[in-house]
Amino acid sequence: MIKICGVSLSQLPERRELMFLLDEPLYLAWRERHKSIRDEKAARASLAGILLLQMQGYRDNLLYDRNGRPYFEYIDVDFNITHTEQAVFCAIETREADECTVLTGLEGTLPFPSLEAPEGDRKRLFEGQLRVGLDSEDIQRISSVRICPMADRWFSENEYDFFLKAPTDMTFLRIWTRKEALIKWTGEGLRSLRLADTVLAPSVYGVRFYEYAVGSTLLTLCCHSDATPPSTVHMFSNSELFDFGVSLT
Repeated sequence: MIKICGVSLSQLPERRELMFLLDEPLYLAWRERHKSIRDEKAARASLAGILLLQMQGYRDNLLYDRNGRPYFEYIDVDFNITHTEQAVFCAIETREADECTVLTGLEGTLPFPSLEAPEGDRKRLFEGQLRVGLDSEDIQRISSVRICPMADRWFSENEYDFFLKAPTDMTFLRIWTRKEALIKWTGEGLRSLRLADTVLAPSVYGVRFYEYAVGSTLLTLCCHSDATPPSTVHMFSNSELFDFGVSLT
């Protein structure tokens, strides 16, 4: 089961107050990972993402893999956080009550396959795993981006061919958010952005992409093709935030 929730940053207090809203273990794990962060807006948005997890009842030990992808140590759940200048979103996948964990028989392998690994291995390594990737972009900002040079530089050959069939701002944005959601799904991170191919991803990884419009934001979810995506994105209201002890700005 997958759900996506979000909150407008304009509803939240500043960074210092957000720090005190988090359970101490969650905050300490976040601080250790982000101790070099200098940008106050980025830090505030990142803290807000952890707050979204806590508001959903997740308070396990927060860890980060070697590529910086966060996960919980003991809870069988996967999550992914994304933000724009205006809002923060979190996708969370949990198992249904009658589901069980499926082991792949590939003990000792990395928790994600390299994009250079054979396609069969890439797909098999993720079988039975809870896995979500989420990306967001402000639709209104795309007009300031030089989309053709960026598409030529970052899109795979398949993606670029798809883009050229309708080289519009929205086509670019849809491909771009899918790429970011995919590399967050695999755990490879930004270093693999150029190599990621969202056209081949369904056959290589067994994933599908789903898009949501939240105000002026395009939100793209990457998940297993047999997973059930949410029909809507839940945006927390002021009253819900107040119930969680958030002082409204």
